[in-house]
Amino acid sequence: MRRYPFLLALVVGLSCSGSREREANPYVSDQTQPTRGDWVILHTLSDPENLNPTNATSADAQYIQSNIFFTLLSVDPRDSTYPYVPALAASLPEVSPDGMRYTFEIQPAARWDNGEPVTGYDVEFSFKVIKNPLVDCAPLRPYYEFVEDVSVDPKNPRRFTVITNQKYMLALSSIGTAYILPRYVYDPENLLSKYSLRQFNREAEKLRNDPNIRRFAERYNAMQREPQHIVGCGPYQLEEWTTGQQIVLRRKLTWWGDTLSGVAYEAYPEKLVYRVINDPNTAITNLKAQKLDVMNGIPAKDFVELRKNSGFQVHYRLETPPMFAYTYIGLNMRPQGRPPIFTDRRVRRALAHLLDVDMLIRKLSYGLAQRITGPLYPMHRGAYNDTLPPIPYDPQKAALLLDEAGWKDTDGDGVRDKIIEGKKVPLEFEILTNAGNEVRLQVAQILKQEAEKVGFRVRISTLEWAVFLERTKKHDFDAYIGGWVGSHNPQDLKQIWHSRSWAEGGSNYVGFGNEETDRIIERVRQELDTNRRDSLYRIFHRIVYEEQPYIFLTSPLERIAIHRRFRNAYVSAIRPGFFPAGFWTPKNLIRYGKTSAASTP
Repeated sequence: MRRYPFLLALVVGLSCSGSREREANPYVSDQTQPTRGDWVILHTLSDPENLNPTNATSADAQYIQSNIFFTLLSVDPRDSTYPYVPALAASLPEVSPDGMRYTFEIQPAARWDNGEPVTGYDVEFSFKVIKNPLVDCAPLRPYYEFVEDVSVDPKNPRRFTVITNQKYMLALSSIGTAYILPRYVYDPENLLSKYSLRQFNREAEKLRNDPNIRRFAERYNAMQREPQHIVGCGPYQLEEWTTGQQIVLRRKLTWWGDTLSGVAYEAYPEKLVYRVINDPNTAITNLKAQKLDVMNGIPAKDFVELRKNSGFQVHYRLETPPMFAYTYIGLNMRPQGRPPIFTDRRVRRALAHLLDVDMLIRKLSYGLAQRITGPLYPMHRGAYNDTLPPIPYDPQKAALLLDEAGWKDTDGDGVRDKIIEGKKVPLEFEILTNAGNEVRLQVAQILKQEAEKVGFRVRISTLEWAVFLERTKKHDFDAYIGGWVGSHNPQDLKQIWHSRSWAEGGSNYVGFGNEETDRIIERVRQELDTNRRDSLYRIFHRIVYEEQPYIFLTSPLERIAIHRRFRNAYVSAIRPGFFPAGFWTPKNLIRYGKTSAASTP
């Protein structure tokens, strides 16, 4: 009998110990099997321009789309080598010895929402959409120039071969990661079935005047945000888009991927809710109040403060994976209807000498970034030319370069000027930033202060994201602060840096390029040997460094907060750094949705 009080005390002690553990970590659970259910509330800085599967260009749009549409292959973000793994395809493709034929077979389980199987004809259709000259996807087309045709096995329509017209270093990536589209949604009249893929490759200009091509493109380009028009064979469907508030994706009640296992098929949350909050301070307030589950791109100052907040870290993990990304200031080298301020390399380099980038890293990035000198990502070792020294902060050197370029203050008003084509032109420019990005605004303000000391006059314009994108695409700027987000793949430089990408809908907004750099870009695209390709990258890096079409700033570390109730919430260098479809919540911790949704798949 004397043992009972002791046992009671032991039980009470264990109970108190468990209570203290729950207080320290309220998200303890013994559950190890994934559960469907719960919602993930994610922050997004602004509404995407649209969710059209080929026409949307913003990174935020692509993150949302990746849950709606599906691709032949996916990348395993948990593996630091980032291997490709099957998704719509049943396996990795068979590749011909010459690297110009890729044979895939679609998963037998893969179905569209109408119950029809996904076939090679859908793949062929998807490439026709991209190559349609009137579809508004010019930035995407350079990545598919090498695709010549798709041959579907008549005995097995799930089996097909992508035939290329040249070797291309990113062939597997481009083919494997193209969104595959349902013809019955995007081409209900079967207009594109009248044309072969080879025709789109060889007769693009002629097809511009074809009434069927025009009819398809007009309808397709208008399909931007209505749920009935944003349809893929991925696990989620667009349920709601309330401009300026939120975009809601709902998990399909039945999805063919539920029968398969693997990272590509993870889809546990009932809803993914993207909350639009374009003021970072408001977003941080919502995060602290647990009204947001996930936020990336947290301003560095706030991130450092959150690291010191032990109460916050009871509920959230803070992560800093590296990023294939960099920030820069783009300078218009081919102005149209604007003063030719940045047509002279000396002026561009002078402006580069006026930014103390090391100070920006300390003061604005709080050390959560590294300096860069050119258009390659530092994580691409071998390709990145690390022999080039960063351009130092040197206002005196900047002033000398401006003198050499003929810009002098001839009227004593504090602003340099120069006679160009018989007219006195002041050394002044406008710099664009996007609303809601406080760091970019601060960079612009610092540059304005420093530039005005040596005779520039600077105006700062802060624009809503859609307006900012529109003006940069139309080359309607003097300078802008931007950023590029890439991938683990070798970089195809054509979209951003080839001279043809200035006038043909590419992303060469600044007008960089000449015959030499274009030749290098073309050689890089067709070079399959890594060492030879890296040598070409380093040469290109040096040329861009010397020309300074961009003032290259930093490659940042990502800054992410993720609520602790989620399991399988790993982070990665693959953007956006986290993968919410794979998040799952133990049954006792589910916060949103119906409890009946908490069923084990």
